Amino acid sequence: MVILEQPQLLLLLLLLVAAAAATGATAADDELECPSSIFDHAVNSQGAIQFPVFHKKHQCLRPWSVRATQASSTGASGAGKGGGLNNLQEEEITSSSSTKIDVIEDSSINDFLFLMAVSLGKPPVVNLVAIDTGSTLSWVQCQPCAVHCHTQSAKAGPIFDPGRSYTSRRVRCSSVKCGELRYDLRLQQANCMEKEDSCTYSVTYGNGWAYSVGKMVTDTLRIGDSFMDLMFGCSMDVKYSEFEAGIFGFGSSSFSFFEQLAGYPDILSYKALSYCLPTDETKPGYMILGRYDRAAMDGGYTPLFRSINRPTYSLTMEMLIANGQRLVTSSSEMIVDSGAQRTSLWPSTFALLDKTITQAMSSIGYHRTSRARQESYICYLSEHDYSGWNGTITPFSNWSALPLLEIGFAGGAALALPPRNVFYNDPHRGLCMTFAQNPALRSQILGNRVTRSFGTTFDIQGKQFGFKYAVC
Repeated sequence: MVILEQPQLLLLLLLLVAAAAATGATAADDELECPSSIFDHAVNSQGAIQFPVFHKKHQCLRPWSVRATQASSTGASGAGKGGGLNNLQEEEITSSSSTKIDVIEDSSINDFLFLMAVSLGKPPVVNLVAIDTGSTLSWVQCQPCAVHCHTQSAKAGPIFDPGRSYTSRRVRCSSVKCGELRYDLRLQQANCMEKEDSCTYSVTYGNGWAYSVGKMVTDTLRIGDSFMDLMFGCSMDVKYSEFEAGIFGFGSSSFSFFEQLAGYPDILSYKALSYCLPTDETKPGYMILGRYDRAAMDGGYTPLFRSINRPTYSLTMEMLIANGQRLVTSSSEMIVDSGAQRTSLWPSTFALLDKTITQAMSSIGYHRTSRARQESYICYLSEHDYSGWNGTITPFSNWSALPLLEIGFAGGAALALPPRNVFYNDPHRGLCMTFAQNPALRSQILGNRVTRSFGTTFDIQGKQFGFKYAVC
């Protein structure tokens, strides 16, 4: 997700973190090789840090979902300053790496899909946070919440209290880090709480639907068996409609989560980020920090560079082919944003895509809806639903009949998109595309939906971005 200068739709990703060995599973679970709920980061054969990622309906998650539901029914709550887990859950989630953390399928935390667990402070507190390559600041909700807290689910962990961590330190106003923060976040006023010499931050997302304001702190982050100092925001005033603890940015600024991690070569030996977000609920995905299998990128590589107008990473889009017609003939920047649900295009490109796909859809009896047009979406209804509207939309199922799309990038890399990466059933709008337009954007956005099931790699050290087909 990008911050206010480039408003767009938001997708928060739920990264479900667990260790590699399954315990207490049924025979069916053994066949699926379900992980345990122990919090730890596995190290793969290439020395990279690896996290498993699951579709929210994956069978491995169902036992944890049941336990979460049972915990909710007992009255556990994370709302406001008094939020937190019941005593047993809080002991489990804040203790050492050998204790359990439930991996939860629960829309009460977030309606989007993937979060990641972070272990902060000493003694450690584990929080579930959203991962976002479209922003650069990392923050969690903190105690005391001086102005306004958002409701934090008990299952996302207790609200972090820096006063209870003996490794927590404030970031001073005169520090280089504080100056970099002000520059990259484009803060218009001095970001300093002078009375206590604390660096402050302010960040707004999208069209202003969410913001966080607070103080910067440095505290211990645990990665596997290693520890590092992480600078992040302690939110004291937040407007946020989801229920995880906060957002971790993976952008290009020196203070992003990934860039700070890269400053510890004993933890991250190669500067690369890879992930696959599953569309099939029976298949696991992954997120890997570090070395990756370069030969496996059958979708090709394209140059990766720091975005022109903001501290994120971008590609050069050179073509868009829809239903066999080439719609784009000139090069343009496209930000890779794991925190965006939709792929956002320039208005002129969006209009061509709209026209081309609408013509193709009419041949199979589907009509463009005017309501979606007003919302800058592309959605369709069947002839039956369009002419005899009764408030109920018939879900689309003939996926092989849909027009095909391909996005091409500099260097020859290409994404030939499966229909389910391009279209989805919306219960309120009909069959919709994962593309949108936003005239306020300074750059186009490569959103999360179109890349699902693809292995994607930000090879920051090698300055290239790779695709791999049908990974998860």
